[in-house]
Amino acid sequence: MYRSVLEGTRIGTWQWNIQTGETVLNERWAEIMGYTLAELEPITIDTWLSMLHPDDLADSDAKLEDHLKGKTPFFNDKCRMKHKQGHYVWVHDQGKVISYTADGQPLMMFGTHADITQQKLSEIALQQSRDQLYKLTQQLPGVVYQYQSWPDGRSAFPYASTAIKDIYGVTPEEVRTDATNAFEKIHPDDLGLLVSSIQRSIEDLSLWEIEYRVSSDNNAFKWLSGSATPERMEDGSTLWHGYIQDITETKKHYLQLEELNQQLNVAQQSLDLASEQAQIGYWQASLKLGTLWWSPIIYQIFGLDEQDIDPSISFFKSALHPDDIDIVEKSEQQARITGIHNVIHRIIRPNGEVRWVHELGQLVSEDQNPDLVMIGSVQDITDRMKLQKVKDDFISTVSHELRTPLTSINGALNLLQSGKIITLPEKAQKLMDIASSNCMQLSRLINDLLDIDKLAAGKMQFEMKKLNIVPLLQRAIDDHQPYAQQHNITLALQMDEQLHQSALYVDEHRLLQILTNFLSNAVKFSPKEGCVTLSATVIDNDIEIAVQDHGSGIPDDFKSRIFEKFSQADASSSKAKGGTGLGLALCKELTAAMQGNIGYESEFGSGARFYVRLPIAK
Repeated sequence: MYRSVLEGTRIGTWQWNIQTGETVLNERWAEIMGYTLAELEPITIDTWLSMLHPDDLADSDAKLEDHLKGKTPFFNDKCRMKHKQGHYVWVHDQGKVISYTADGQPLMMFGTHADITQQKLSEIALQQSRDQLYKLTQQLPGVVYQYQSWPDGRSAFPYASTAIKDIYGVTPEEVRTDATNAFEKIHPDDLGLLVSSIQRSIEDLSLWEIEYRVSSDNNAFKWLSGSATPERMEDGSTLWHGYIQDITETKKHYLQLEELNQQLNVAQQSLDLASEQAQIGYWQASLKLGTLWWSPIIYQIFGLDEQDIDPSISFFKSALHPDDIDIVEKSEQQARITGIHNVIHRIIRPNGEVRWVHELGQLVSEDQNPDLVMIGSVQDITDRMKLQKVKDDFISTVSHELRTPLTSINGALNLLQSGKIITLPEKAQKLMDIASSNCMQLSRLINDLLDIDKLAAGKMQFEMKKLNIVPLLQRAIDDHQPYAQQHNITLALQMDEQLHQSALYVDEHRLLQILTNFLSNAVKFSPKEGCVTLSATVIDNDIEIAVQDHGSGIPDDFKSRIFEKFSQADASSSKAKGGTGLGLALCKELTAAMQGNIGYESEFGSGARFYVRLPIAK
């Protein structure tokens, strides 16, 4: 019966006489090794030793010695043995000494010999999988885990990668059977929410996802993001397979962004309110893509319903007054170069009403702006333009009406001053000089007003011709020498050598008019014994003509208005130095009419430098 049981288990047996070395094996033992018993005869302990893998020999021998010396109750060894076909099979040998000699030495030992190759290969494959999993989880920034919760309230992490130490500050072993240590790390304000989310996932087996905080070693808190899929186990517990990662930095940036968004919303509301009160709309356009976005006020300015139209650049241009299309497009082209779009033009509303608008825009930095995005504002200035026209018409009318009588008055004063009619007393002569000076000042004012009126109406005639400006510059200096000497000012002329080979295409009289204004202002505002320099330089494809003085400079609060009509730094300046406040405004209009640019450089207290840039004639 005993033999039948062994045969049924497919286990080999062996019997060893320790004193003589004689060994008895059954057929199954030999079969496991690929032999028949007859092939193995004569069978001794050396038969077994000869098949043992060299790397396992020492360990097997040590285990056998321990049992023979009584240190272990059984001989228990798993080792590799060489098969008849040359490969190794895993076997599990178990045995026990069953009899001793009269002097107490081990005599007979009996044991079993089982083929565990498949089991061992499975164990090796399992270990390899575990090793691979370990290596993979080591590369992840978070913890891969299994979390289990039982109906009685117990919970544990049956599996957790080593990164749980970074997440919760505990080792996998510390929470393998009890998750309490991990839950103690959770922020008190988040614990209730976390427990509720787990309970909800238990009830409906839904995906568990949550962001929460845990304490770190420095008593600070870090943000975690967890996600896990649950499954119901046979014992009624729930097992989650999931991943938790540290999102502290991401959360910090998100919270900062959220705060900025809130601030942006407040700013947007303030901007919308200011825009509505000031009736100034703002827009964003892509010059490359043709897309356009408007704030609500712009729809009102254009007489449109925000719900009825999707704005675009092409739609915007369709609303332009036909006579203003060119100036708007020129401003856009200029903006591609300078980055600034500044234009006043008319639009036509759907009901046919014409409105004046002022557009200001700026191109976003080109290196980060492949779509040529421009942002800007638009304001309805129709009422302002109407007032401006009334004022211009009034000034034009008054100027024309005053010009004839002033000419007569000036002629009469000159005749009286000449002494041809009557010789005036010295006191009367001084009064006549004052009257004549004021009359000339008023005449210059009227002439400037009429010139500006002609420019605005497009009626000023320009005699454009190719001109070498060297003689013109010398003439400007010569014409102003008496005025400069009167104020004890030295005039200097500096010219680039290239000027002799370059020419401008300009109106000589109008350019001289600009230089006259620059020089007279510079002399007027220079300290006594000062120096005013007229210079001309070739810059790329332009010639820059500049006048530098060393006076008090331009106050910061006046710089934005310096080219406006009737604009002066203060009233005392006008009275002390003389001037109409029209000269620079006229210079700006004349320069623009000759396709040039005007500008200045000044720091208050360090003088001023006014210049015009005009394109070199080709």
